[in-house]
Amino acid sequence: MNGKANENNFLARSNLVLVCLIFSRLLSGQVTGDMSNDKAGNIISYWSFENDQPGFVHDNARNINDSLYGNFEYVTGVKGKGIKLDGFRTYIKRRGRVFEEIPDSFTIETWIAPASYPWSWCPVLDCSDNKIRGFFFGIDQLGRVAFRIPNVNSWYEAVSNQSLPLRQWTHIAAVYRAEKDISVYINGENVATVSINGSYLPSQFVPLTIGRNNSLQVWNEYQLNNERVYFYLDAILDEISITARAKESRDIKEYLESFKKLPDPELSRRDSFPVGPRGSGSFGAFYDRLDYFNEWDEMWRVGDKPDVFVRFENSPVQLVFWRGTSFVPCWVSENDIWYTNEWLETWGQDVVSCAEPIMDRHCRYSHVRIIENTDARVVVHWRYALADAFYDFAAITDDGRGEWCDEYHIIYPDNVGIRKMDLHYSKPERKHDWVEQIILTQPGIYPDDIIERDAITLVNMKGETKNYSWHDDIKVEMPEPVGANISYVNLKSQYRPFFILPDGPVKTVEGKWDSPFFRSYAAKMAVFYRPDPVPSVYGWWNHWPVAQVPGDGRWILKPDRPGHFNLTTFIQWNDYKMTERTRTRVMLQGMTDRDATELVSLARSWLNAPEMVISSEGFNGGIYDMAERAYIIEKTSTNKEMLKIILKGSEDSPVENPAFIIKNWGRSKAGLSIEGEQISNKDVFHQGVIQNPLSKDLIIWLKLKETKEIIINIYIQSFLD
Repeated sequence: MNGKANENNFLARSNLVLVCLIFSRLLSGQVTGDMSNDKAGNIISYWSFENDQPGFVHDNARNINDSLYGNFEYVTGVKGKGIKLDGFRTYIKRRGRVFEEIPDSFTIETWIAPASYPWSWCPVLDCSDNKIRGFFFGIDQLGRVAFRIPNVNSWYEAVSNQSLPLRQWTHIAAVYRAEKDISVYINGENVATVSINGSYLPSQFVPLTIGRNNSLQVWNEYQLNNERVYFYLDAILDEISITARAKESRDIKEYLESFKKLPDPELSRRDSFPVGPRGSGSFGAFYDRLDYFNEWDEMWRVGDKPDVFVRFENSPVQLVFWRGTSFVPCWVSENDIWYTNEWLETWGQDVVSCAEPIMDRHCRYSHVRIIENTDARVVVHWRYALADAFYDFAAITDDGRGEWCDEYHIIYPDNVGIRKMDLHYSKPERKHDWVEQIILTQPGIYPDDIIERDAITLVNMKGETKNYSWHDDIKVEMPEPVGANISYVNLKSQYRPFFILPDGPVKTVEGKWDSPFFRSYAAKMAVFYRPDPVPSVYGWWNHWPVAQVPGDGRWILKPDRPGHFNLTTFIQWNDYKMTERTRTRVMLQGMTDRDATELVSLARSWLNAPEMVISSEGFNGGIYDMAERAYIIEKTSTNKEMLKIILKGSEDSPVENPAFIIKNWGRSKAGLSIEGEQISNKDVFHQGVIQNPLSKDLIIWLKLKETKEIIINIYIQSFLD
């Protein structure tokens, strides 16, 4: 045992001598060579990303392996390999005392190619300790570069006015000269200098981090403060170094001249949200995995079919339920403009900011499933909780369960569907926002790139219209035309979103109006809740979609990330049904290539549907259910009688793409004639069987427009059993 102990002591002394030798050479400038852009000065630390081992990043100058966490990738750098950080969870960390030997002058440098800017100040290198010791070198949410040195419980801070370009290589540097100044350089140009007093104090009890703050931060935004958050770099880094001298602009430029041609940064593309396969295909709903970009996709612990999209046979439009939107259903135009009619939202003292499904960034409570899928229609069920950004439920005082919503999207082949919203509310009853008209933006896209100046056209049942422009002096309320119940959004696309509401007086807990209530939202209406200035007339934020950091109301100043902007808010209409536990509302929605006024006939066919008369034995019913956009008929006989119906169409009650649900029909395939003419065209006549626990129901959808009385016969054509 004594021999073993002596051997261990000898090894320890040998290792100590080796460490001291390396450290001595480090200070004397002997550890140089090709490890840094500075061949004459002392190399304090140098990360080239060339000799890394799994789980570690190697500091060539110190011969130290720093821990590497998260999802990363080694890609082509400006010299050899660089490291791509995912912007969500990837960072490098060194524990213990760091940079105690830094002299009175030093320079920090790196190459960086950002894919997006961080949510707030995020470091390339951070060894700061509560504004008392250490330093911070990084970028902010506008891409500005900063170098911070403590100054008695505050910062000396040199910040560039210039922002780094996205998706390009840029060289940035921070220079410290004790008792004199600190400076920031971008591509060798001095872009900020601040005079200082005192000398550098190395940190003692905090780690060094690369790509993430070394301690939890407070994120102050206009609508929500997050007091415990880290910020991560979404970028490629290469050739990070710290040298023991204060470099001048000429030194950095001389180094940059050695790079004749920089490679294109190998950053993932994220300029298009994912949709289902494009092109012709059958109408229906499909499960799929809609991947976005690799770093984002890798966070999700899901299988091959977590998302849902609805495809239409005769149009390029899709309705998409995707994790990146927390499964909020979005109508997608032929040129990839995403639009949604929002979700249920509430607010109060029991939640932070608001409670709504887009706060559920992990999709813990938000779920989507296909519950009906035939050639005649599909039904997609979306269930979500009303919880805030920190997963606290709204209104748990009633029974401890909080508020939930079940939405049923009943979609037909003509790009039109019912949205049925069942709010499971708590008592005492509180106000809710039922619809906002929201358009999603891709990185690099401004609102005016995708929407016309006259953004919305409101229409009433008389066909009277009013255009609203957010570039004009728009008011909060949108009172014209009187009795408006149709909203048509003027996207810069062939297919444009719309919705139709039940008309007539409104009286709910939200308020009392003579007709559906429309309310605009513009940036000018949020003067106490936003930065000034902002780059758009619209309320434009990027806390949703795609974002994974808890936040709300984060205004976009530069479109480096996906975002969304509002046209309207707090749209109200009457409840379709109300019980002691559930409030239900219905609306007709979709995308169309028709003009706004052409939607009046569709609205009449839904709100004032033609009367149905059943003129054959063995069937009853024929009542129109606006929550299904269908006539409900029941087969009461087991015989094979033909169903003969008359639809009493007129100008005020037009027939427009009607649907029929015939209960107890069985599995037989149906034939159909209109005014005695057999219909076999599959574009005109869609059918399917819905299998319920106690019956097999036939559903039929017809592509048919008439303003007169028509006779339709439906009969058994063949048996599927």
